[in-house]
Amino acid sequence: MVRPAGKMMVLALIALVGFGAPVGAGPFTPVKIVNDQVITQFELDQRILFMQILRQPGDLQQAAMNTLVDDRLRMSAAKQFGLKLSPEQLKAGMEEFSSRANLTAEQFVQAIGQAGVQPETFRDFVEAGLVWREIIRGKFAPTVSVSDAQIDRALANGRPMAALKVRLAEIVIPAVGAGRTAALQKADHLRLLLRGGEDFAALARQNSSAPSASRGGSMDWMLLTALKPDAAKAVRSLSAGQVSAPVVLDDSVVIYQMQEQKQEMLEPSKAIVVDYAAFLVPDDGVSAANLRAKVDTCNDLYAQAKGLPADRLIRETVPQAQLPRDLAGPLALLDAGESSTSVTRGGWRVFLMLCRRGPAENEMPSRDEVKIQLTNQILGAQADIYLEELRTEAMIRTP
Repeated sequence: MVRPAGKMMVLALIALVGFGAPVGAGPFTPVKIVNDQVITQFELDQRILFMQILRQPGDLQQAAMNTLVDDRLRMSAAKQFGLKLSPEQLKAGMEEFSSRANLTAEQFVQAIGQAGVQPETFRDFVEAGLVWREIIRGKFAPTVSVSDAQIDRALANGRPMAALKVRLAEIVIPAVGAGRTAALQKADHLRLLLRGGEDFAALARQNSSAPSASRGGSMDWMLLTALKPDAAKAVRSLSAGQVSAPVVLDDSVVIYQMQEQKQEMLEPSKAIVVDYAAFLVPDDGVSAANLRAKVDTCNDLYAQAKGLPADRLIRETVPQAQLPRDLAGPLALLDAGESSTSVTRGGWRVFLMLCRRGPAENEMPSRDEVKIQLTNQILGAQADIYLEELRTEAMIRTP
């Protein structure tokens, strides 16, 4: 049964598109040749229709052609690297994309089909994106290194303002006392079955002791940080459709399947808090500079304040909207560890230092999440460069 919200949304978009193929060249007329691979008028018309349904802005004729050319280059690179998706990976990718419209892949294909978009158009679009992601991971991921200092800066400055959410399926096998060895053996056997093509949902219904068994093991969306550390470590690098190694928890052994994952942006107005320190020093033009030379972080200020009245050093963490008016402006210009001396109070010069800006502690992404986000940013930049190299080297011509 088609979910009403998703169906109504897609049908509304289809109504805007209209029906009927564009008038022009015959469907199999070549319109572009990329390294001896032909892009036909039919493929171009299909991609334009698909982009209209997705409500893509701009010149769709040009955008559709550009994306088809890029997809040819991506698939050629996949062939060069001997990379081919399994049916399960492709199905999982189509399900993930369709879920953005609150539909299954089958429902999404039926809906876009009403506008004349063929299933192969959707499949090819998803496949090119998935293989490109695998190429970039394989080619560049081993060379990407994110340092602890980069993670510290990202956390301290509130960047990136996102947390990783996952939707998993699980097979939970009780493992209490002497039964743990048997549970591990059963988990290993189930994983072999899954590698052989067995359906995860069916095995979960038959073997899992969790309440999710009746749903084929399917769990609700959750933050990655909500999982126990061993479980989070096992699933964080999985792609859609992939299965984890057995994870030993307190009283069970669990196999996870990654169904979907997404970066969820935190709401800035609610999430951002500011941790700052305000140290009152004599307004003599020297004391503030001397203090700056002695400290690198807010924690260093405590040693400098030792023996002074408690009100000389203020350290607090407050929502950004609740910052004192005279401090809000200077703090907005600082990164973590930086200082300002532009404010005076009661005859004192305020040595103001930003300690951290970002989400509240209970909403902070973990260091591993931040590392993944920073890695993805680097990989994204390298992917853009690599695709541009492929374009430059390719023979792209119009017949």
